[in-house]
Amino acid sequence: MNVLGLNFSNDAAAAMVVNGAVAMAVQEERFTRVKHWSGFPERAMGACLSAAGVRLDDLDAIAFFWNPGVHAAVANARMSSQPRHHLEYLYDVPNHLLPRLAARPAMTEQVFHLESGKRLPIYYITHHLAHAAGALFGSPHDEAAILTVDGYGERDCAVIWRGRGASFERLWTQEFPHSLGSFYAAFTQFLGFKANSGEGKLMGLASYGKPVFEEAIWKTIALTPDGFELDLSYYSFFIERGARTSPKLLALLGEPRAPESEITARHQDLAASVQAVFEKVLLHLARLARDKTGSTTLCMSGGATLNCSANGRLVRSGLFQRYFFPPNPGDAGAALGAALYVTHCLLGIPRGEPKLLLDDLGPSHSEDEIRQTLARGGIRFHTPSQPHEVAARLLARGRIGSVYRGRAEFGPRALGNRSTVADPRPAEMKERLNARVKFREPFRPFAPSVLDHAAPDYFEGATFSPFMLRVHQTKPEKLAEARAVTHVDGGARVQTVSRAHNPAYYDLIDAFRRETGTPLLLNTSFNVRGEPIVNSPSDAVKCYLTTDMDFLLIGDSLLVRDDALL
Repeated sequence: MNVLGLNFSNDAAAAMVVNGAVAMAVQEERFTRVKHWSGFPERAMGACLSAAGVRLDDLDAIAFFWNPGVHAAVANARMSSQPRHHLEYLYDVPNHLLPRLAARPAMTEQVFHLESGKRLPIYYITHHLAHAAGALFGSPHDEAAILTVDGYGERDCAVIWRGRGASFERLWTQEFPHSLGSFYAAFTQFLGFKANSGEGKLMGLASYGKPVFEEAIWKTIALTPDGFELDLSYYSFFIERGARTSPKLLALLGEPRAPESEITARHQDLAASVQAVFEKVLLHLARLARDKTGSTTLCMSGGATLNCSANGRLVRSGLFQRYFFPPNPGDAGAALGAALYVTHCLLGIPRGEPKLLLDDLGPSHSEDEIRQTLARGGIRFHTPSQPHEVAARLLARGRIGSVYRGRAEFGPRALGNRSTVADPRPAEMKERLNARVKFREPFRPFAPSVLDHAAPDYFEGATFSPFMLRVHQTKPEKLAEARAVTHVDGGARVQTVSRAHNPAYYDLIDAFRRETGTPLLLNTSFNVRGEPIVNSPSDAVKCYLTTDMDFLLIGDSLLVRDDALL
C-alpha cells in the first residue's frame, strides 16, 4: 500500500508511507529555500514519490492533514464526542491536474479519473487527529494519553485523546478562538517577532527575564475545571490578520516592541511572564489528560510541543511515567501523521511492534553527487581515512565546522546530519558562532548533543531525549564543560545521541571526548538566520563559503578553510 501525505499550509510538506514504513518525509521549504514556505509541496511530493520508486498511478491513497467537511457544519454546533474524523472523496484525475485539484478540497462532488483509469481516494483527516496519529505511531508506545495543542485545526485548538493500537478516542477539546497556540503567537508578535515563526525566540528570551508581568497576563487567560479560556477582549487574532492583540492589552502591558528594535529588560520580563503562564496552562491540560485517560504515558504533538522549556517542566512534574515528543510536531509533521493514520487505521496495515520512528527521513546524496558538486565549483577537499577523528581535533582546537552526512532530518531541529558543531566548553563560543556563522540574535541559545550514557552525568534528570525537545538543568559541577550550551537560566536543550540511532554523529562526539574528556558538542542547525536548513551539497558548500566556519565534513570529504589547520 502506497500512501502519500500532504500539507500545504504553514510549513508545507509531503510524506510517503509504503506498507507501513516511511520512505521519506520532507518540508517544501528545503527545496524553495524560503523558511516556513506554504503552498502546494510539489517538489517535496516529487522527492517522496521518487524515494519510494512509485508514480501517481501507483498510489493507493492520498492523506490530507485537514478536514474541510468540519467547516460545512453549523457554525455554533458542537462536534459530538465521537465525530467522524475523516472524509473520503474519490478524485480520478489526470496526473498533471492532481496538484491543482488536490489544492481545492471544496470540489468534493466531482469524480475524475487518472489517465490509467484508476480511482484515487483522498482522505481528509482532521488536523488534530493527524497530530495525534503522528505522535503515537512515531513513538515506541502502543497506548498513551495524547495531548495535541496548536493555534487551531478546523475548529479545535487543543484535544485530549486516548490512543491504543490503531484506535483514537477523542475525550475532550478546546475550540477556537480559545487557543493556547494563538495566545503564544500573539505575544510573539507583541514582542517584535514574527508570529508562527519566532515563538522559539520568545522562549529563548524568557530565560533572561523575571515573570513580573505574570499576574497581569493572567487577566487575559484563565484556567477552568475543564480547560482554559481567553478573555477575548485583549486579543484580535480571531477577527483580523494584522495585529493579534487589542488596544486593551496595550493599556494593560504598554506598547509592543517594534521588530528589530532594542530588546530591553521589560521585554525580557514580558517574555518570562508569558512563558510562565504558558507552562502552567500546559501542565493543567496534561493533568486533565492523565485524569481522563488513566494512562501513565503521555504523547504530545502540535506546534506547542516545540516549546522544549515547557516539555522539560512537564517531565519534571512527574504527572506521567513516560513522555514522548515527536521531532516534527508542527504542521509539517501532520502530513506524516495523516499518512500513518490512513495506513494503519483506514487501510488496515498492521503497525507491528511499536518502535521509535527516527527523524532521518529526508533526502540524501551519494558520494558521487557530492564529489560532482565539489568538482563543478573547483573546490579542493581532503579524504582522510578517519574524517570524524580529524574533525574532532579541529573542534578541540576551537574551530567551528558543519556536518552534511546521511539523510536530512525531517523536523526543525538538526540532529547531527545537517548540523553546525563547535566546542561546548568556552562561554565565548556562543558569541563567536552567532557573529561568524549564524548571524542571529545574541540571546538565542545553542544545544548540547551528548552521548546517551553520559547525559545523566551532565544534566539533571536527563534520560532519553534524541530529538532535542526537553530542557534539563546543567549540573553545576559540569558547567565548565558546557558553558556555551547552557542558557542564562542554567538550562540546556539536551539531545542524547546513541550509536544505534546515529553511529556517524556518535563517533564524532566520541572522538571529541577522546580529545578533550568532554562527551558532548555544541549543535545548531546548518543554516544562517532566516534560511531553511541546507538540503543539497550545493546548499552546504554555499553556506560554508559565505560564512566564517573553519571546516565542512560533507560525506567522506573534508573541506578546510586553511590547510595549515591540518
